[in-house]
Amino acid sequence: MNAGRRAIAAAALALVLGVPATVRSEPLANGFRSTGTIVVDARIGGSPVAVGGDVALYRRGSLYRLDLLSLAFPAAGSTASAVAGALLAPGGATVIYDGASGTVSAYSNANHVYYQAIPSAATPQPVAASPAIPAAGAADPLAALAGLVRQLHDVQQASIQLTGHSMTNGHPTDDLDVLVKRQRPGKPLEDYHAQLELADDLDGFPVRILFSSTPPTPQDFGGSLRLDLTTIARETPAATVFAVPAGYTRVASIGEVLQMH
Repeated sequence: MNAGRRAIAAAALALVLGVPATVRSEPLANGFRSTGTIVVDARIGGSPVAVGGDVALYRRGSLYRLDLLSLAFPAAGSTASAVAGALLAPGGATVIYDGASGTVSAYSNANHVYYQAIPSAATPQPVAASPAIPAAGAADPLAALAGLVRQLHDVQQASIQLTGHSMTNGHPTDDLDVLVKRQRPGKPLEDYHAQLELADDLDGFPVRILFSSTPPTPQDFGGSLRLDLTTIARETPAATVFAVPAGYTRVASIGEVLQMH
């Protein structure tokens, strides 16, 4: 496994552990744009939710943007899918994640509203500001290693395996399997499983991600997610792609962004 794939594997392990990756993947790090599909089959607050749709994904440094272009219930009939489509305002919805600050923003071009969740330690930024490309930044390697070791203290099993090679979404891929079982003191066992298919012709970039989790309790978030990227272009999107349009009204919940007004 080359250095790029080791970096992605480390990032995948860090993802399921819930800690920052100590190794960063350089391929496509400055930016890309892509389209694909996403399917989520999960339990939220103890209730089952199964939904999927067409998406567009953009990256600029540590900034990510996901456009939800359509919405449907994959396991249901056309009537249910039509209802799901009616839940999404015309033109879809956009979610922006700032990896440097942890800020999550969501907005609807149809409703001209936006929702924003800012970590308490972060300083709010003007929503219409155009951010520069965030610097990758080199964390203290000893502190990062110590943080990873602290997380591993409660891990019963963790593994990263190369499971084979295949053709995925038109790309030759190396296929990885990442497994983490963790049990914190006084808590039930948590089970996380990720499968990544890394494109050889895209420097090991994942063109398919399968992720599933068994939460500590039935009331916690758990289930599975599948993301397929069917087109990927190497480019750095403009800074304005990752800014909420000026003049939009802030709302109290992300549900208000999705609703038709």
